[in-house]
Amino acid sequence: MAEQLTFDVKHIYPDDVDGITLEVILISGTTSTRTKAKLDCGADHCIFSREVGLKLGIDIESGLPKRMSSLTGTLDTFGHEITIQVAGIALHSVVYFAKHAGLPRNLLGRHGCIRQMFVGLVDYDNTLYLSPYSR
Repeated sequence: MAEQLTFDVKHIYPDDVDGITLEVILISGTTSTRTKAKLDCGADHCIFSREVGLKLGIDIESGLPKRMSSLTGTLDTFGHEITIQVAGIALHSVVYFAKHAGLPRNLLGRHGCIRQMFVGLVDYDNTLYLSPYSR
């Protein structure tokens, strides 16, 4: 017998050779900002540019320090609790902001985003299906 899943949101994303780009809203206290981020199941954590954190009024270096590693080297980051809204789904998460300015892309990783949602993907049709994860 086949399994069947149901989702709350059907989201069509732009056809982009650089990956799945989503509009997200980040909220810290009463301050919010919109930005774009790549959905990346290979990323352990959600990582955003320093500039995004500063728009939220966050004192970046007051967060939990974490050195991230990637194919191109290391990245010093600081973790902060915020709310992320992805396709209308609100997630309370710890996300990391880069210590230095100029991070070329924001990432929605497993911890902080993907593990908090049911995710269905039909990349051929640029379609993402999402629901908040609940047990």
